[in-house]
Amino acid sequence: MFVRTLSAARLRRGSLSDAVAARCVVLEGIQDDLAALVLEHAQGAGMAAVRRDGAVEVAGTLRQLQTAERSASPVPAAAAALRQAAQAVRRALEPAAVLRAGGHAIGLEGAVVMGILNVAKESFYDGGRYVGVDRALERAEQMAAEGAGIIDIGGQSYNHLTPPVDEAEEIARVVPVVEALVRRFPRLPLSVDTVRSGVALAVLDAGAAIVNDCSGNADPRMAAACARYAAADVVMHLKGRLKVREPESYVYDDVVAEIVRFLDVRSRAALEAGVRAESLVVDPGLEFGKEPADDLAIVERLDELLVLGYPVLVAASRKSFMGRIFDLPAAELLAPSAAVAACSVLSGARIVRAHDVQFTARLVAMLQAVASERKRELVRAEAMPPSRPPAGLSSGD
Repeated sequence: MFVRTLSAARLRRGSLSDAVAARCVVLEGIQDDLAALVLEHAQGAGMAAVRRDGAVEVAGTLRQLQTAERSASPVPAAAAALRQAAQAVRRALEPAAVLRAGGHAIGLEGAVVMGILNVAKESFYDGGRYVGVDRALERAEQMAAEGAGIIDIGGQSYNHLTPPVDEAEEIARVVPVVEALVRRFPRLPLSVDTVRSGVALAVLDAGAAIVNDCSGNADPRMAAACARYAAADVVMHLKGRLKVREPESYVYDDVVAEIVRFLDVRSRAALEAGVRAESLVVDPGLEFGKEPADDLAIVERLDELLVLGYPVLVAASRKSFMGRIFDLPAAELLAPSAAVAACSVLSGARIVRAHDVQFTARLVAMLQAVASERKRELVRAEAMPPSRPPAGLSSGD
């Protein structure tokens, strides 16, 4: 007899798939008597379950949670708690397959690259390079050819070192670009990076389909603006104030737990304002009100955001938390950005915001090829294409 092990990837496609689709669920704010019943039924279904710091932690598969729920049916409160736990696991295991954004239906079976188009001269990485409609349109054409599934247009920088831009100036920067891109790429979803509902209304009226709000809908009219145009609303976690560096306030007991709670509250508020559930996206807000160690913990535990049931967007491209690890400027952070993008996609992120569109699109496509059940169909060439000589050299040099 020979014994070997099977990978989780292999099990996910086999008859034992239910056995590897496990998650740990935390039930917070649960009373002692109810906690004891939940522990009893969870353990009776074969799950690991402990009482810790006023919460119950239960680790097991969806099938085990459903078994525990049935066994607890004579005790409605315990059955309800286990049912909520099962629903949380189901949300984490069955992410949204489509994002509805205006007239667009964006497929999320695989990750989508959101290309960054900064039309603000203050931008930390490419400031001034794409200011003006002509240069913005040229860059957008390049990004579309490189594989961008969404283009995200920004009219101001949120770096605390740059001066603020008033609403009229932000509108003047982004609306003409949106109008030009809608004419040139009517089928390509356009996002606008803004925290102002007035700007959102202007760009949505011009044809944008997504509002990427890095304040977490701090403007109380933002969600209603998105709802008015059936636009997608990207709700990001932020601690502290935009454009103000306040490291003394960036203190967390558990950074990921706090982010999940914040995003749950803000997404519920967006739903109440009329945003469709299939039009919500959540973003953990790397570097916004966090220190580098927090950002690393968020990337490591990104899959905990899946419990919310919304697509997760990660925006890490060339950010300074990576530069502070390597002591490198933004221009030299392609490899670290790629590493974070890969970790994020493997953890379930479905939108990756990037400056380097072609590189990131190829990275995402390669990850999807490795995980695909149609590997043979993805191989298009009989052999490696011939190498090209460096620019300026002929093949005979």
